[in-house]
Amino acid sequence: MGALDMVLNEVENRFGMSTTSAGSLLSSLLTFITQQDGGLSGFLDRFQRAGLGSWVKSWLGGDAKAIAPESVENVLGRNTIETMATKAGLSTSTATSAVAAMLPALIQKLAPGGTIPTRLPSDIMSYISGPTAALASGTRQAVYAAERAAEKTGISRWLWPLLALIVLALLGLWFWNRREPVKTSAFNVQEQLRLASERATTALASLKPGYSSQDLVGALNLYVINFSTGSAQLPSESYDFLNKAAAAMQAAPSGTTIEVGGHTDNVGDASANAQLSEKRADSVRDYLVKQGVNPSALVAKGYGDTRPVASNDTEEGRFRNRRIEFSVMR
Repeated sequence: MGALDMVLNEVENRFGMSTTSAGSLLSSLLTFITQQDGGLSGFLDRFQRAGLGSWVKSWLGGDAKAIAPESVENVLGRNTIETMATKAGLSTSTATSAVAAMLPALIQKLAPGGTIPTRLPSDIMSYISGPTAALASGTRQAVYAAERAAEKTGISRWLWPLLALIVLALLGLWFWNRREPVKTSAFNVQEQLRLASERATTALASLKPGYSSQDLVGALNLYVINFSTGSAQLPSESYDFLNKAAAAMQAAPSGTTIEVGGHTDNVGDASANAQLSEKRADSVRDYLVKQGVNPSALVAKGYGDTRPVASNDTEEGRFRNRRIEFSVMR
């Protein structure tokens, strides 16, 4: 098992995301860390300057404290989170919650025993570069080792390139066997809707008393409201979940304001898409208000096709872009 596989598995299971999305999110986060002045040390300084020094201390000390998603967004910046979310094909709120969930265990892995390294080790960097770069790095190390062995044992120097090629072939075979199976089955919308409903319902039911507004929208955004093509009529199969969502919203922290954002794919006229997304957001807001949510706690807004979270070139990507996305305004 890789150095950070447990971190990935935890996020995949907790947020019901794919291996690809979790891996992309982790890769983006590690890239962001390496780009800071001072690397990991500079990254942690950002949290300390934000008044979160006790959290950093707990991460380095072994008794890792969980951090609120809104704190992570404040430190990293919303634009950074949105970029990570887009690359991973996730909503911004889900990406924020997932990054917050990753951080404590990730920092413990990056700084074992509380010692902050000046640069991340190669096994960690492989989660950024991916298998191809890791293969190249491993091959270079193997070539170097083969050359040293040849010199020490007196083997003619011309043999070490041959040994390196053999090692390269073995490493390539190893990575080939570790690759994820190719998915040949067609994208199944109904199955995705079923899975989304199960995950969202479980996440909503798992909210503990005193949950934050970010925890709430993280659960809400796991659900998919599947409007009919060209329609803003709220589908009846969504009533049950939205009834539960309304109850959860009424128990949210006082003063919470949530935006109901409507989004579409890029099929059709952009202006018509913007109007349709606005009407769909209004439909969801109106239903929630009828279920008892304070009207002042909800704001509806349509974005049309201006904020895709996935490529519009595939059926799956368009499905993910057609969404209602909840976000915390305050």
